[in-house]
Amino acid sequence: MTMQDVLKEVIKRTIAPLFKVEGFKKQGNNFAHVCSNFSTTVNIQSSKWNTHDEVEFFFNTGIYIEQLFGTVHRYPKPSFPMEVNSVLRIRGTELTKNDNWYRLTTDTNVDQLKQVIMKDITDYILPHLRQFESINDVIKVMELREKDGIYENPHYLTVLYCSIGEMEKAQERMVRVFNELKLDSQKEFAWGLANRLGLKV
Repeated sequence: MTMQDVLKEVIKRTIAPLFKVEGFKKQGNNFAHVCSNFSTTVNIQSSKWNTHDEVEFFFNTGIYIEQLFGTVHRYPKPSFPMEVNSVLRIRGTELTKNDNWYRLTTDTNVDQLKQVIMKDITDYILPHLRQFESINDVIKVMELREKDGIYENPHYLTVLYCSIGEMEKAQERMVRVFNELKLDSQKEFAWGLANRLGLKV
């Protein structure tokens, strides 16, 4: 049995059941819990350097929001909410305050590793995702992270303000972001986005 096979078993027997009981659906190595107007998402990312005998992996988390499609994202929305298309994309290692990836080798005590993974999911990843009960909660955390100097696409918050009817906030942010943009192509995109949202720049 290769370490890739062991990882598949760990996902099937240990990881997937923990998310399933919380209402998450699974597609491949992606999990999504669909709420009324957003989804919480988790992805299991494997290292590109993995071999038959050594596998490293970690969790990514995010918040998937449909309103970003047709506004910021000009491509069709995926059929399954994916972490890669989410906002607030935060690695599990940031939540656990432990930079080490999970590692499977022929010497690994798999039962011990399962215990670590279960604890990280139960104590860190799920509590982090449970805090999001509405778009307002998503906005609040995004604003706090911006204050801490952690930036995402600057247009995300503009769209979210519009989605909850905070049009003055959205208008103010749209103008500020537009004025901070340097490239003509960025300004052109922002102008188009403003039109799509019913805002002015």
